[in-house]
Amino acid sequence: MHAPIVSVINGEPLASTEVIARGFKVPHRNVIGLVRAHAGTLAEFGVIATQLRFNPRGKPTEFALLNERQATLVMTMLRNTPQVLQFKVALVREFYRMRDALNQRDQNLWQQMQALIAREVESKVRASFGSHLMLERKREIPYFTTERERLEAELQPSLLPH
Repeated sequence: MHAPIVSVINGEPLASTEVIARGFKVPHRNVIGLVRAHAGTLAEFGVIATQLRFNPRGKPTEFALLNERQATLVMTMLRNTPQVLQFKVALVREFYRMRDALNQRDQNLWQQMQALIAREVESKVRASFGSHLMLERKREIPYFTTERERLEAELQPSLLPH
């Protein structure tokens, strides 16, 4: 089973240098070498997240997780063979698909928050009409609080500046 081309980590679509190397059919050392050689330029587009992975014999392999802009810049540094060009198109499509999916999720969360606020306001209005409805409102308050906290927690990461 192959790793996905683009993965979402902490709400940001990222591509691994290992996946990029496999897609371009070039040795991983070439891609990670480009990342090291151009780290200053790549850092202009965000922090370069590097990690170590150990093989079964304990030998470490360094790889980097690149955001869309960093991955695009690395792609421009590779020669356009038919295989490279084909993977460039796939990588760009996947970044766009992932961004659209994240935007849709965020939009859905906002819609859920709007619906929750509307239900809560309706509950307050009904409670003002009588004691029976006031008791119903008191039973609904814990749900509103819990649901609001859940939605706010999911919305917060997407509100942070990128």
